[in-house]
This record gives sequence, structure tokens and C-alpha cells, in this order.
Amino acid sequence: MKRRPILFVLIPFCIIIIIVEQFCPVFFVRNHYSKHIEDEQYYKILIKEDPQLRNKTIRYKAKITHYLKENSWHKTTGDIMLYFSKQDSAYNLKYGDIITTNSLLVPIQNFSDTSSFDYKRMMQRQRIYHNIFVRKGSWKKIEQEKGNPLKARAKKINQHLVKKLLKSDLPKEESALAIGMLLGDKTYIDKQTEQEFRTAGLTHILVVSGMNIAIILLVLESFLKFLIFGRYKLIIVRKIILLISAFLLCLIVSLTPSALRVAIMMTILFFSKYTNRGYDSLNIFWVTVFVFLVFDPLLLFNWSFQFSFLAVLGIIVFAKYREKIMPKYKHSYVTSQIVSAAGMTLSAQAFLFPILLWRFRVIHTYILLANIIVVPFMSIVLVTIILFLFFADITLLGTITQTILHWELYAFKYIISFIDSLPYSTIPI
Repeated sequence: MKRRPILFVLIPFCIIIIIVEQFCPVFFVRNHYSKHIEDEQYYKILIKEDPQLRNKTIRYKAKITHYLKENSWHKTTGDIMLYFSKQDSAYNLKYGDIITTNSLLVPIQNFSDTSSFDYKRMMQRQRIYHNIFVRKGSWKKIEQEKGNPLKARAKKINQHLVKKLLKSDLPKEESALAIGMLLGDKTYIDKQTEQEFRTAGLTHILVVSGMNIAIILLVLESFLKFLIFGRYKLIIVRKIILLISAFLLCLIVSLTPSALRVAIMMTILFFSKYTNRGYDSLNIFWVTVFVFLVFDPLLLFNWSFQFSFLAVLGIIVFAKYREKIMPKYKHSYVTSQIVSAAGMTLSAQAFLFPILLWRFRVIHTYILLANIIVVPFMSIVLVTIILFLFFADITLLGTITQTILHWELYAFKYIISFIDSLPYSTIPI
């Protein structure tokens, strides 16, 4: 504690967040739409996220911006979940569109009385209290491109890359897997594949998790070291390349919060590591957590936030033990990289295992084995996907990288299917 005075601030701050979240009602949010529910007849709603296809509906995260009263629009605020029927023509809605509707607000409820998962509580911690089930023909798009310009641009880049993978000659299942791993869109992944990843405890691979971003940056750092950028005089150049790459990755994955969190944290760790004054990884870690919570205190209850930071904390805490093992493999660069990747995976999973067990009430028997095998291989696949997207429009190079990517994804899916087929792969508790 004496070496890390930030903990004297961070711990009380987290306690205050928990207390305030528990007892602070929604009316503390300034001009929240819930104050005007009885008066509302029509709403203006801003689409905040791309659509998510459900079994029977299309779901959007959205924000109520205005309500109609006495024939004039009045400003308000508050996030909601917006649902359309699949038979409706809502597929064309995208980030930044504004619609009007007079459909009713419905309080969010838990899925069933028999489920132990408190969905209502989870949504409340995101300050989302209502659904709107939009009736067919009861809505109208009135404006577009009203969201954050940078985020809108990032989403266009993301969709362009999605279309490029879909139009490639890769089999449908493989292109869907590549889209999920690099671009974070699980829409095209079939249910059987998703279930296999879930059974193996590897669902984090199918979304843009912090691990995916960190792996790409670590591979890039190793590559730069292998080139001339490993020299002391060029360290600052390597830092700049890593910084630019981190935020370019955030851009192509639509500036997702998990990607931004890890990009910022990895940037701080990378830059601090090479300062002449030395650095304390744990101190930097706690400062980064504190900064994020200052800007958004409710992140403390966000699963993605918890998983990302616990994984990094595990890697930092066990770093000194990995360093004791690594000297044995210094004679072989490839072997040292494999051992390093396996060590980081074990470190991260050691901290994630308790929270995964608590959250999902199931033991994934082979989760550690699966991560040790898959994560080093995943680093190769992610880099190949990036190379394919870069060279796809160049005839010869595009064909070569596509062929390599095809066999990598085929092998990747085979490994997951094999792990899924093992006996007692999941044990409910």
C-alpha cells in the first residue's frame, strides 16, 4: 500500500460507487425520460449501436432524446433497448439514425422466475430501465448521421471490412469466424459453432475482447523487435508505431469500450516500461482503473470491464514467476514466444476463473488447456486475417493469404470441435 498510494483513493472510491449505485434512484439522472412518462405520447429515439439479431426480433441499444408534449418537442435523456419484429423493415437502421414512435415503454424484467441470472439488475447498472417493442408501422426515420462523427466513421470502416470477408472465397463458417475474432460481429456465426466455443470456455474469442487486442499488439511488438526497431536508439519509434496501431485497431472494431480500455492501458504499460526512471506495473494498473472509473463509475459493474482488467492484473501479478521460467528458453526465439504466450494465458485465466465460476455457475473442465492451446495459435490467425484484409485486392498476395487463412481457420475450428467433444467438458454447479 505504501508503494502504491493510489489504493488509498481507489478502494474508498469503489466503496462509494457501490453504495451510491445501490441506493441512488433514477431521478438523480438529470432530466431523465422517466420523469415524463405520463406526458409522453411520441418519442424521438437515437440509435446508439448496430442491430443485434435475436430469434424473433431485431434489437438496438438506443437513447430517448425528446418527448412530445403540447405539440412541441422537449429534450430529455435516458438509454433504452429498442426491439423490432424481424418482419419489420428495421434492418436499414444504423448508428446515428433518429426515429419517432409512440410505442409504449415496458419495464425490463428478468427472463423467468426459475433463472438465477438477474438480468434486470444488470441492466439497471447500465442505467437502462425500459424496453420499447416497436409495433409494425408505428415508427418513422426522420434523421440520420446524428451520432458521434468519429464513431460513425469507425462503424463504416468496420462494415466495409465485414463485407470484404463475406465476399471472399472463404467458406461461410470460416469468414463468419474471422469476422467475430477480429471485428467483433457474431451475427454470422452459426449456433453450433458458438455453442462449441462456449463449452470450451472460449467465447471471449468471438468478440472484440481485450485479449484479442492485446495479442495483436504483443505480436506487433515482437515483430518490431525482430526488425531494427529492437535497437535502443529506435525504442521511441517503436513506441509511436505501437500507439498508432493500438488506436487504429480500436477504429476498425468500431471503438468498442473493451478495445479502447485495453488500447489505453496497453499504451500506458508499453510507454512506462521503457522510461529511464523505471516503472511499477501494478501502480500503473491501479491508476488506469481509477481514471476509467472517474469518467464512468458504473464501469465497476460492467462484465467486460471486470474481465479485461482482471486478465491484465493476472498477467502483471504472475510476471515475475514467468521471468524465472523464461531464461531456460532464451536459446530458441520460437520456443520462448510459445512459453511466454502460454504463461500469460495461465496468468490471466487464474484470475478470471473465480469470476467466471460465480457468474455462469458452470465449470469448463478444459478451459485452461483450451486457452493454452488456442491463444498462441489465435495470435497467428488474427495476424493472418489482418494481412488478408490488407492484401485482398492484390491478386497474387490476396490468393496466398486467403489460402493460408482458410487452412488456419479450418484447423482452429477443428481444435474447438475436438475440445467440445471431450467427455465432461462442462459441469454445472
